Amino acid sequence: MRMSSTVTLWLMVLVAVSSAGRRGQCQEAERLKLKAAELTVLKGSEKDRFLAAHNAARKAVGVPPLAWSDELSAYALDSLAEQKDRLIEEAEEGWRERKIVLPDHRMESKYGENIAGWAAGNVGGGRMPTAERAVAWWLEEKKPFDKLNADGSFKYGDQGGKTETDAEGKEQPIIIGHYTAIVWKTTTHVGAAKLTFQLADDRGAVRTYVGIVCNYNPPGNFRGEKPF
Repeated sequence: MRMSSTVTLWLMVLVAVSSAGRRGQCQEAERLKLKAAELTVLKGSEKDRFLAAHNAARKAVGVPPLAWSDELSAYALDSLAEQKDRLIEEAEEGWRERKIVLPDHRMESKYGENIAGWAAGNVGGGRMPTAERAVAWWLEEKKPFDKLNADGSFKYGDQGGKTETDAEGKEQPIIIGHYTAIVWKTTTHVGAAKLTFQLADDRGAVRTYVGIVCNYNPPGNFRGEKPF
């Protein structure tokens, strides 16, 4: 039986990743309050931009566009709903360390899946990126993919064991699975959902957290196969 791999991405806006503290200690010191929380499938112009970003990437490599799936969006929403309390709790625990929280992949899924998470504080009054920003981050993997596929022979899995040098000069594993999930030639449908919540402390600091789950059908990222 062929298995489709799933991939994970941490995304950051104005905050840094760190380890979490204890929830009770954090709440006692900071007096955190959950100001708002919303679970929703992507819809309206945000959905349109999210889908358009996928299809622009697919057009660039000559594969057919994806259609939006309400069924996949509902599936993604269910996953976020199951994780909502955990994600809020982890954000509370990691408040001091400015921890970003990330949805988990489903342990068993018949669909392909990309996930993302980010957070932003209220310093500077900047706008929170909307869901299509996650696609832009996933598509940053096109550059390392193109290097691996320079002669057109790349098959998924060939990236295993290969590394690249990051901006700090450190060797990091090459990750291209978010990009290949987007452009996989046999995938026909996509759907996504978003969790947004805000925490505030007693000093007026407000932090907004976003989690994205995006599902693909049929799934891609099959080891030993070409994406397109």
